[in-house]
Parts: sequence; C-alpha cells; structure tokens
Amino acid sequence: MKTIFSILEKRTPKTITKLSFILILMLGVMQYLFGETVTIAPLYIFPILFGSWYGSRTTGMVSAFLSTLVFVVIETAFNRILLAFGELLFFSVPYFTAYMLLAILIINFRDVHRMEVYAADTDNLTGLHSARSFYAELANEMLRSKRYEHAFSLAYLDVDNFKSINDSLGHATGDRLLKKVANCLVSSLRATDVIARLGGDEYACLLPETNQEEVKLAFLKTVDLLNKGMAKNRWDVSFSIGVMTFENFPEDIKEAIDLADKLMYSVKNDNKDNVAYQVYRTKG
Repeated sequence: MKTIFSILEKRTPKTITKLSFILILMLGVMQYLFGETVTIAPLYIFPILFGSWYGSRTTGMVSAFLSTLVFVVIETAFNRILLAFGELLFFSVPYFTAYMLLAILIINFRDVHRMEVYAADTDNLTGLHSARSFYAELANEMLRSKRYEHAFSLAYLDVDNFKSINDSLGHATGDRLLKKVANCLVSSLRATDVIARLGGDEYACLLPETNQEEVKLAFLKTVDLLNKGMAKNRWDVSFSIGVMTFENFPEDIKEAIDLADKLMYSVKNDNKDNVAYQVYRTKG
C-alpha cells in the first residue's frame, strides 16, 4: 500500500519546493493572525524538514532562508516591533543560524540514508538489483498483477561451468564475465524489467505484464546476446534458464521464486545450455 511518504519520495524537487514555500507562507499567515499570543517560530521547523528531506539541497537551504525572512518580517513589520538595522540583524541571526543548521543536518543525514539504501539495494559488482531489492519488486508486482489481472514472467538464469572459468582464468576474469552477463541482460530486456544478481553466478529477471509468447521473444534476443558476448571473449560457458509465466498467482513470493528456481535447475540437471518455459495456472 502506498503511503504519503512513498508518494512524496517520487515527487520532483520542483514540486517539493513549491509545497515547502506554501507551508512557509501558511505559517506566515498564522504568525500574522496569532503571533501576539502564540509563538510560531518553532513551527517553521516543519517546512524546513520537509524541503530538506524530500527536496534538493537547494530546496532545504532556501526553505531555511525563507522561513527566517518570513518570520522576521512579520514579527517586526506587522507586529510593530521597531528595530534599528543593527538590532534587526542581531534579532535575525539566531533564527537564520538555527534554521540553516537544521537544514544542513537533515540534508546530510538524508544523503547518508540514501547511500545506505542504495548500497543495500544494489549488487556491488554488477550494479544490478540486489536480492533484497528484487524480492521487494517481485512482491509489489504480484500485488499489481492480482489487482489488475495481468500476467507477469519470472526468469532464473545460471551460468554453466562458471567455476571452471574462475579456477582456470582467475577471479578477475570471473568478475568480468559476471559483469558482461549483467550488461547483456540490461541491453536485451526492457527498461521496465527488473534484473538482479542473486549471488554467485545466478541472476533473476522480472518482466511485468509479459505473457509466455512475449517472454519467449524477449529471451530469444537475450540468449543470442549472451552467447555472442561469451564467444567474443572466448569464455566456454553456457546458460541454464527457467522462465515461469504467472497467469494466476501463488500465495507468496517464496513459492513463485521456488517454481522458477526449480525450472532452472531442471534445465541444469538435464543437458544445460537451454531455456525451459512454463505457465503457472491454478484450477477454478
């Protein structure tokens, strides 16, 4: 289920900037109406927090500056506090300093948080989705598919004879091979497809709104690109691939993953170097 926080994360910096400024102006109106009886200054923290976390670095800084400006102008002009320039400066600096420090702290904390999330969701070697990120995407796709009643396909891929490459040519070459596989998958599949390295030499691909006929066409191109990439580098490996198309849906993602994994291993335990396709349907 979408929350207001996940919705805000997807808004553009321009939209967040506008919302931050609207919040500041609303607080300015409140300050003008109630400022003589209520202390409004602490409330300006909220648009600064909002702009700094969900917007750009500039949004956070400008929100802090604008909060100070609106607060000081209304406090002095509209509430009839007459100050000389030096007194006005002395009055403004503590608020500006506090608001700006708050913005900087939130922006820095946000950047560290996003880096940690990115690291957890990204495979360090290939730049693909990590297993954690992939399972989250699969769970979301299962919910969407159930709701809108459309099929999706899930592919598991294993590099045959990868260990022999590592043993004979070294781990550096093995890493190059894994990166090449990732590049081939990204190049051959759609931008909307989710591609992950699950660990070792195993990959998974989630193809939303894709039936069996469509996924077969997609993997004809994928397998051809993979084989050409391996041949060009003279890497004696092949690929065992299992592709499940879900027209109905299992109870949870673990069952979906197990089905695709078992289909891939059925290829690997047979003659390898092949793609097996299967459709998941439930009776009734």
